[in-house]
Formats: sequence, structure tokens, C-alpha cells
Amino acid sequence: MIFVWFLIAAAVGYFVGSLNYSIIFSKLVMHSDVRTKGSGNAGSTNMMRSFGWGVGVSTLIVDFLKTFVATFAIWALFSFVCPDWRQTGVALCGLCCVLGHCFPVFFKFKGGKGVAVGGITSLMVDWRCFVIIVITFLVFTAISKYVSLGSVMGALAFPASLPFFTDFGTAQGIATYIMSILTAGIIIILHRKNIVRIVKGEEHRLTFKKK
Repeated sequence: MIFVWFLIAAAVGYFVGSLNYSIIFSKLVMHSDVRTKGSGNAGSTNMMRSFGWGVGVSTLIVDFLKTFVATFAIWALFSFVCPDWRQTGVALCGLCCVLGHCFPVFFKFKGGKGVAVGGITSLMVDWRCFVIIVITFLVFTAISKYVSLGSVMGALAFPASLPFFTDFGTAQGIATYIMSILTAGIIIILHRKNIVRIVKGEEHRLTFKKK
């Protein structure tokens, strides 16, 4: 029966994640598709660069909220049906939310890079990991002025910090850790072009100016 609950967690995460608000906002508010602007990425950073910081921040907040709603719903469900697997269920929901955000079924599977979604996933899995991730992101972004570098290092911080707060003596702990690795891996892989541009000195630095 537990596999049914995991299937529900995965489905909720993916379909809620597929509601990519960068695309929705850019089309409804800006009457354009953010995927045709700037880097072509359907994420809050490209929204900020292409349409201004107001729209970018709004997108970021809504991406946070959609992930919170999905993972909290699964947290509540698993608390009732199988509390021992609650953290793993939340981690799976968050992982699928990242997949939905990056490969949205509603928008021809072309979405963002899952940074905001991955961040809230870590919060719902273990708030201490989230604190470490936020600090890591802010430090690397502030020093380098590369949001992409901060994002990659923040993603790495998820599986790097979780072992300090996870019991690897249980199947639940091991499964949750695997989810954290997969979540971070997706985000890092989708930033591979950014990493190449950073090495070449061609990556755009953080700016709040509207183009």
C-alpha cells in the first residue's frame, strides 16, 4: 500500500511543479514568453533580467509557495497514513516538483532549472539543510555575482548537509538521502552551460536593471 502513497506523492509533485509561473506570468502579464528572452530559461532570474525585478521576485515567491503547498500536502497525508515514511514522501514530492518545474507537461517540457523549488524542498525535508543552503547560495552569489554559481553550490549543499541530520541506519533515511542527491543532480546538470560560461568568463553577473 505504501507504493500507492509514494505514487500519489510523485504525481502531486510533478503536476504542481509543472505549473511554471515564469511562463504563466510572462504570458499573462508581459504578453510574451520568457523562454524567448535572455537566457531562454523559464526561471525567476531570467524573469528579473528580462522584465524587471518586480516580476522576477513575484515569480520566485509563487514558485516557493507552489512547492510548499505540494510538499505540505504530502507531509500531512503521510503523517496520517505512514508517518515513518513522511520525510521520504516529502523528499519524493519535492524531487518530482523539481522535475515538473524543469520539464513541465503543460508547457512542452521546457521549463526552468529548479533552484527555488529545490530550495523549498530542502526546507520541508529538514529546515537545517535549508539554512545551510541559503547561506551557501548567498555567500557564493555575493562573492562572485553569479546567481548560477550560487545555485550550483546551494544545490550541492543539500546532499552535503543532509547526512548530518539523517539516520542512515534506516531505509527511510537512505531513501531520503538518495532523493536529495537526485534533486541536486538535476539542478546541477541543468546549469552545465552556465558552468562552462563561468569558466570562459561569459556568464552574466547579477543585476537588477531591466533590459
